[in-house]
Amino acid sequence: MKGVALLSHWLYPLPVSPLALPSLTSSTLPTLQKNEYLLAVVAEDRDALLLGLRYSPTRLHFLFLREDTAGAWQTRVSFRSPGLMDSQWHTLVLAVSEGSFSLTVDCGLPVDIMADVPFPATLSMRGARFFIGSRRRAKGLFTGLVRQLTLLPGSDATPRLCPSRNAQLAELAIPQALAGRPDDNEVLRYPYEAGVRVTLGSRPPCTKAEDAQFWFDATRRGLYLCMGSEWVLVLAAKVRLDYVEGYQNLFTHSETLGLEVFGIPQAGLFVATANRKATSAIYKWTDGKFVPYQNIATHQAQSWRHFTIGKKVFLAVANFGPNEKGQEFSVIYKWSHRKLKFTPYQRIATHSARDWEAFTVDGEHFLAVANHREGDNHNIDSVIYKWNPSSRLFEPNQTIATSGAYDWEFFTVGPYSFLVVANTFNGTSTRVHSHLYIWLVGSFRLFQSFLVRHGV
Repeated sequence: MKGVALLSHWLYPLPVSPLALPSLTSSTLPTLQKNEYLLAVVAEDRDALLLGLRYSPTRLHFLFLREDTAGAWQTRVSFRSPGLMDSQWHTLVLAVSEGSFSLTVDCGLPVDIMADVPFPATLSMRGARFFIGSRRRAKGLFTGLVRQLTLLPGSDATPRLCPSRNAQLAELAIPQALAGRPDDNEVLRYPYEAGVRVTLGSRPPCTKAEDAQFWFDATRRGLYLCMGSEWVLVLAAKVRLDYVEGYQNLFTHSETLGLEVFGIPQAGLFVATANRKATSAIYKWTDGKFVPYQNIATHQAQSWRHFTIGKKVFLAVANFGPNEKGQEFSVIYKWSHRKLKFTPYQRIATHSARDWEAFTVDGEHFLAVANHREGDNHNIDSVIYKWNPSSRLFEPNQTIATSGAYDWEFFTVGPYSFLVVANTFNGTSTRVHSHLYIWLVGSFRLFQSFLVRHGV
């Protein structure tokens, strides 16, 4: 744009809400803030001020963004601020051309400034938003009362807006309700506001009778305007891609590598954390949150697995590191209905265990452990254990060769039971096969192999 004339009628200082036609809220005269914005045009994508009119106790600043091949910078043209804090309406006209800036107060004599940096010949408004009485932020809100703000094209519109030295003639279509000074403690009521209604609830009809009326869709959090025969979206809430909100932070003893959430009848809801250092923890749901319930000594715990056999409740931990004596084993804990705690039930020798998988086939209970490595050897056996009802212990049932095993998963398809292992490293490469096994005649047999990287 070649130039612009800004016509502003204001009454200062009166505390108001930051709207183009604000409401009077108090008769107390406030202290002028350091900088208050009458107008701001902001590029939303980069939060850059493209155009602004800022008022301070001693200056009136006109700001604009200047861009060329060397870059972009903020330019400011400052006028000595006239005395406007007298609770009267005042008219300001700012005429801007490429090289000069002119300010006229109450249709008096203009003050002209020839700037070193000219106003840009073109100023793109694409993706920009206008703000009246603010710069989009809470800081810098205008505390006066703006009655009218007009933008007119042309290098100098002052003669058109001020045909004489009588500032009253500069008023353009001022509503009668705003013609005078509002009384103290009076809330302005504009006669034309009665026709503006916002409908809530389900989608209403959009006919000639509802033309120019608003409808707020509470479900989608959008404001719609009836235009013609259809509702046009004018304001929408930002789309959130996360549909789970934060509820509680659990403070653990160290880095947590795994979580297991489970319930125990007549006891409650629990979550077990597998912590890398010496102590893992169990939390219980109490009064709307998880609270610490029991600490269990572990050795670089990787994961927990909860399972039941009849009325017995078990919790197995996969330990990756050795104990103080250099022994490697993982532990199965059993819930004590008398102590209301988990107590050690069975220790099983493992090798840098990463995961336990509990499952049932043909009414029999199994546990599969993913042994990751033994020393520097990643090509070792992982073991499937079977529950012996007589000894009431898990006993080795089948070994399966694995390469840096990370995880087991059990699932069924119709009458068939499957067990898949994620292999990650064979000692020289992460380009390895993971394997799917099928249950046939009392054991798992290889069904399919997948060439993957990093066990994914």
